[in-house]
Amino acid sequence: MTGAVVLDIEGTVSPLSAVHDVLFPYARDRIEAWVRQGRAETVVAEVLRQLDGDAGLNHVVRTLLGWHDGNAKHSPLKTLHGLIWEQGFLSGELTGEVYPDLPPALVSWTERGLRCWIYSSGSVLAQRLWFSRTNSGDLTGYLSGHFDTVSGGPKKEPASYRRIAGEIGIPPGEILFYSDARAELDAARTAGWRAVGVRRPGCVTEFGAHPVVADLAELDVATEVA
Repeated sequence: MTGAVVLDIEGTVSPLSAVHDVLFPYARDRIEAWVRQGRAETVVAEVLRQLDGDAGLNHVVRTLLGWHDGNAKHSPLKTLHGLIWEQGFLSGELTGEVYPDLPPALVSWTERGLRCWIYSSGSVLAQRLWFSRTNSGDLTGYLSGHFDTVSGGPKKEPASYRRIAGEIGIPPGEILFYSDARAELDAARTAGWRAVGVRRPGCVTEFGAHPVVADLAELDVATEVA
């Protein structure tokens, strides 16, 4: 029995290119200006705390850009990304891109009484913006909530999945998780979740013993994953 579906974003419901070739460059081009113009004071304060406070704005900028270029999952960077992307989405410069099988899957799951959540390393703000303005329209009405590495925890740690199960109030064995990353699937499975790999075009992940789909419509979520 499935009571909830939890979805990863990058490489699962959205193309990797939509994030890495559009969102990331958009944010990088604006990080320094946001810091120097005082538009991200809480982010700067958190970076300074992590640097023991002994740094000027030049060091903060270099740190944030270094984290960005290294695809680090540090919370201050993810927060700044979300703020910058918010401006882009609200101005119409950015649009969330989702695979065409996602909207009908969300409709089908909702009609069957399943609740759907998003769990991604991107900030909750960025996630909400992404799904509110997609190439298939506003999909937020089909989502019960969002988790990131702050609210949910690191995606490769079983404790994060146990925490999320507790937050949404559904037994681990009734939660179905979709991701293109084996380490995440392994962690979810260790926490008692049911886990399914998603192999999109270009994906070379070795999923091991996890069931794998290429389309979200392939799996009968109520019966096909033990």
